[in-house]
Amino acid sequence: MKRTILIPIDGSESAEETILYARSMCPKSETQIVLLHVTPAVNTVNASMDNIPNVKAIYDALLSEDWAVETEVRMGDPVFETLKMAILLPATMILMSTHGRSGIERIRDGSVTEQVLKQSPCPVFILHSTRPEPADNRTEKLFKRILVPLDGTEASSAILECVERFAKMHDSEVVLFHDEMETAEFDDKKAAIKAALQDQSVALANTGLKVSLDMTTYKRPIREILDRIDDMNIDLVSMATHGDRGEKRALDESVTAEIIRHSSCPLLVWSAEPQCPVLT
Repeated sequence: MKRTILIPIDGSESAEETILYARSMCPKSETQIVLLHVTPAVNTVNASMDNIPNVKAIYDALLSEDWAVETEVRMGDPVFETLKMAILLPATMILMSTHGRSGIERIRDGSVTEQVLKQSPCPVFILHSTRPEPADNRTEKLFKRILVPLDGTEASSAILECVERFAKMHDSEVVLFHDEMETAEFDDKKAAIKAALQDQSVALANTGLKVSLDMTTYKRPIREILDRIDDMNIDLVSMATHGDRGEKRALDESVTAEIIRHSSCPLLVWSAEPQCPVLT
């Protein structure tokens, strides 16, 4: 089954970074890549991808390596057009860069990235400007170790199906992480969360993955997650973001936003609602 990766481009992305990770998402023979540029108004200057900075470079590089790649230009709101294209294709994954003018720094200010994350019908892979490639300069096997923050709720564990499929595809080690946070006020609740995480760890390990469980009681999840990204040489953080229903939120919105903002490696983010689609 073909996997379709949608890559919205506004011309300010790093072509090298986008190409590096696009190549690594899925096997070439099974992947269709669609480069999308959304403009407020189409005219003779911007109607062609050849006139958009970086797009031609990305397109030509992928085409020269025999990737199945197409380009699309749409007029309108970038959030709406990106989501519409993701639904119409349908996209298996959206690959977005934080190099754009809105930037990840504005994740709480209604940025394109934030709005796409909230409404995307598929997982969103976010590239980061602070570490454009692995610390050891690898150009292959970019996802050796995946960190998965969980809070013990069903909503946060919605990402695990994505993680399982992605980790199998890339032969990745998976680290499930939980910090007690302020939600575990009673011993019985703490015990229930610990048991749920242990069960999830065992279930993933039973699929053939290398899995470890890292649990802390510092009640500072943002700091602990960011520290582990650096200390454990994490290549990818995969986490569920909040849904629209307050009571079914996954990790607290502030935690998710801060990790997206400050992470030094790429992220694979998925909304707790709806559930993760099948990636095979």
